[in-house]
This record gives sequence, C-alpha cells and structure tokens, in this order.
Amino acid sequence: MAWVFGYNVRFFDGAESTNMKIVASKGQGPVLNVLHGWGMNAHLFDDWSADLSRHFQVNLIDLPGHGLNHQERLSVDLAELAAEAAELPTGTWLGWSMGGLLALNLALRHPACVERLIMLCATPCFVRRDHWPHGTEQAVLQQFAAQLQLDVKKTIQRFLALEVMGVDDERGQLRVLQQKVFERPLPSTQALSAGLALLQQADLTEALKNLQPPSLWISGRRDRLVLPAAMAQAAEMCGGQHQLMRGSGHAPFIRQAEELTALVTNQILDPKP
Repeated sequence: MAWVFGYNVRFFDGAESTNMKIVASKGQGPVLNVLHGWGMNAHLFDDWSADLSRHFQVNLIDLPGHGLNHQERLSVDLAELAAEAAELPTGTWLGWSMGGLLALNLALRHPACVERLIMLCATPCFVRRDHWPHGTEQAVLQQFAAQLQLDVKKTIQRFLALEVMGVDDERGQLRVLQQKVFERPLPSTQALSAGLALLQQADLTEALKNLQPPSLWISGRRDRLVLPAAMAQAAEMCGGQHQLMRGSGHAPFIRQAEELTALVTNQILDPKP
C-alpha cells in the first residue's frame, strides 16, 4: 500500500484472473468501481477519484488492452466481458462512455454483482438505429476504424477533440485529456478495433426493461457523442433517474467534478425511493 496525495492507494500486481484490472484503489467505504471509455484509461479519473475517495472505496479499472492493462486482449463477446467484470468486487458500478455500456451489460447479466449502476455519458446503444434515433451515425465509427490503420495516436486525438467540442474552455479541457491519456501506454490496436466493434454492434435497448439495480443516468448538455435525449430515453425505459449537467460535454469530470461527485454521492449514500 502507498500513500498518494494524502490518500491510501493500493496498487494491484495483475494477479487476478480477470482481464479487467483494478489498477488502483483509493479510500474506504462503499465500493465504487469506475470503468473508462474507448481508447482511454483509468488515469483520467485520478483527480476526480481523489474527491470520491472521501466517501467510497474507489476502484479504478483499466479495460483489457488499455492503460496499465494494455497487454491483454479485449473480447467482443458481451457474455465473456460480463463474466470478467463479475470477478471484481461487488458494489456500485460507474461506467463512462463505452465503460457504461459494459457496466450495463454486467448489471443485466449478473445483477447480484451490481448494487447500483451509474451511467455517465453512456447509453445501451451507441449507434443510431431505427428504434434508437438519438445514437451516433455509423459513419463516425467507420471513419475511426479506417484512421486506426494509419495512425493510432492521431485517431485517439481526434476522438478526444470530439469529447470536448462545444464546451467552455475547449482547448484547456482537451489538454487535460491528452495529458492523462498519453501519460499511459497507448491502447493496443486490437483493443481499439474490438472496442469500435462493440460500439457498432452492441444493442442492449431491448434488455433494458429487465434492469434490476437502481440506476442513475448523467448526461452533459453539450455532449456531441452521447446525446442527452438518448440518456433520458434510456432512463425512462428502465425506471432510472436522469440528471443533466448543463455546462458539460462528454467528460464532466474535468471541469464539473464537484457537481458530479455530489450526484454520485447522493445516489449511493442517500438514494431516492
């Protein structure tokens, strides 16, 4: 165990059998597992998790092929991904972007492993379909897939630019994201390609009505990747709560961490009936 900026932080050596790795655990209290999105890593949440760890045991997870877990292979099998996640501690799961899709997948397949679900800028279906009109155009993912074959780092940079598009201090927020992402090893091409396939193919909308754990869906009003209308629709379909953060884009934890912490804390420690 090590102390980092006043917080007790446990670093894991990768001995767990699951391909999803807790790379750091901070604080004490109710378990809060945090899962990042496509092309990112858990390092993005270092600053925000320091605040969260005053209330919870925050487990920061790197997906296979990402961050400090970049040597592992990311599966495209939703059942396999849920089984991997089910080996991690039971508690509240907070998934951001693609991480939300995977956390929802776990909650649907192994509900006993998820006490509460918090979807941060995430939906049950990323792309637009006839029954899901608020999704992202398929062409966007196809463009990223083509760009991956040319330059992985530039592809991630373009994705980061989309995450902050339209927010106040767009350049400042982009610098923060770039610094955090590129301070860790680049995701493997396999993991990036598999992640795009998951985003393109996964559709959990039909199963959403069967969601058992209480859920909170937090969207950013200026989000260009995951539209607030999609999150509001998802929350209604499963009887969850929807909260709109008016000043945020796709990454509310960069500039509105305090407000976001309050939403998360209220959901876990003082839930509404």
